[in-house]
Amino acid sequence: MRCSVAAGLQRLNVSLDSLRRDCVASISGSDSLEQVLQGLSVARAAGFSSIKINMVPLAGINDRDIDAMLAYCKAHGFILRLIEAMPMGHTGQQADGLDLSQLLHSLSQRHGLTPSAVSLGARPRYWQSPDGSCTLGLITPMSQHFCASCNRVRLSVDGTLYMCLGQEEKLALRPLLRAGCSDAELEAAIRAAIELKPEKHEFIQQPQQVVRFMSMTGG
Repeated sequence: MRCSVAAGLQRLNVSLDSLRRDCVASISGSDSLEQVLQGLSVARAAGFSSIKINMVPLAGINDRDIDAMLAYCKAHGFILRLIEAMPMGHTGQQADGLDLSQLLHSLSQRHGLTPSAVSLGARPRYWQSPDGSCTLGLITPMSQHFCASCNRVRLSVDGTLYMCLGQEEKLALRPLLRAGCSDAELEAAIRAAIELKPEKHEFIQQPQQVVRFMSMTGG
C-alpha cells in the first residue's frame, strides 16, 4: 500500500457493513472481517489521507451496528458513509434498506452532528461533530439522487469502463490495450465514451435492467 501512496493514490473506499463477524459473513458471503480490519490498519499506517468506510444499513440485519461503526471510524480517523440500498443484482429487487433521513436525525441527536461545508456537487452529503473528530456521509441515489452533477465513471476489474452504475453504456479498455493502442488513441476512446454518459439512472423506473452485481462494477 505504501507503493500506492507513493504513486499518488490518496483516498481509499472500503465496504464494511458491520463489526460483527457473523453479520459480515452473512452479508458478504465471506468470513472476512479480520482481513478487512487488518487491511484498514495497514492502509492507515501507509499514509492514506482519506479512508472511507461504506456501509449499507439494512433493517433487522445490521441497523443496530451503526453506532459501533461510527465509534470505530471516529477512533481510527475514518469517515463512515451510509449508502441507501439499491436494486443491484440479477433479480432487480431492492433490499430492505432504512430511511436514511430518519436515521440521520437520530444519529445527529446522539452524536451532535451538523451539516458539513464539503457537501458540494456530486459528492455525498456530510455531517460532522463540533470538534471534527466524527464525520458521517450519506449517499442516497434512490431518494435524493445527484445525477445532474455526477462526474463519475467506474473501471471494473476486467477493464471495462462503465459510465453509470444503473445503465449499460461502457467501454472495454482491455482489447484496446492488448492491441497496443497509443496513449493518444486511448485518451480519445475514453473521451468518446464519456460523451455517452447517460442523463440519469433508472433504478426506480426500470430496476430490472441492471443485470450486474455491484461487486462487478465497484463503488
